[in-house]
Amino acid sequence: MKFTKMSGAGNDFIMVDNRDGSLSRLLNREKISELCRRGLSVGADGLIEITDDSVHAFAMKYYNSDGRAASMCGNGARCICRFAAELGMVETGVEFTFVSDAGVHKGSVTGNREARIWMTEPILHYLEKAIDVAEGIVIGAGFADTGVPHAVVFSENIKDGTFEEYAHVIRSHDEFGPEGVNVNWVKVQQDGSMSIRTFERGVEGETLACGTGAVACALVASERFDSVTLPVRIAVKSGLFLTVGKDESGWWLQGEAGIIYRAETIS
Repeated sequence: MKFTKMSGAGNDFIMVDNRDGSLSRLLNREKISELCRRGLSVGADGLIEITDDSVHAFAMKYYNSDGRAASMCGNGARCICRFAAELGMVETGVEFTFVSDAGVHKGSVTGNREARIWMTEPILHYLEKAIDVAEGIVIGAGFADTGVPHAVVFSENIKDGTFEEYAHVIRSHDEFGPEGVNVNWVKVQQDGSMSIRTFERGVEGETLACGTGAVACALVASERFDSVTLPVRIAVKSGLFLTVGKDESGWWLQGEAGIIYRAETIS
């Protein structure tokens, strides 16, 4: 199976071209989870399939590293825009629409290693609610859905150990239903920028970046803090940056979307 490995600000993905349908029999949960296993295979946060669409520039199907399909991935969507340009399906600098399981999105390849997408309209469920994470310990979390549900926890120190101790607890908390939630720890800097860490369901651990998480954090923070104005620059675990803004087309996410290598599996 031929594939392209890509990075979206540190989120890494296996990109496959299935426009002719020849890979459909291979793209099952077992095979995808096998390919995404680090150290034993290609290794990735997820696999993304591109197919033709009769209305839009292309269709995107996203699978988490456990092989389960998910409705959306912000950084993955930016990568697939760049992948589509590589395949000649879209042109750099020209806006287009594409579809995922979360709905219709607008995208633009803004450079050789950069892309922007406009999200489906996010839903802000609440700015903060007390979440019981252990006996006698309560953490305040916001809750927003940006195509994927996210809990947002603000902290003065996102490296103090509380992320490691409690993010996985919130991920599966009854508050967020049987499917759980992605969890973000956020520090708002004095200049209004932010630093975030994200625990992603499906990966079941911390990832180097999360696009839908960045948008969720920007949404909640801009409602809670006067110092956070859009567009906002967000530092992610990889050391790279994402930018989140809002215009007449809605909420957008922009940042690095680069090709790492192309290869072919031997089985």
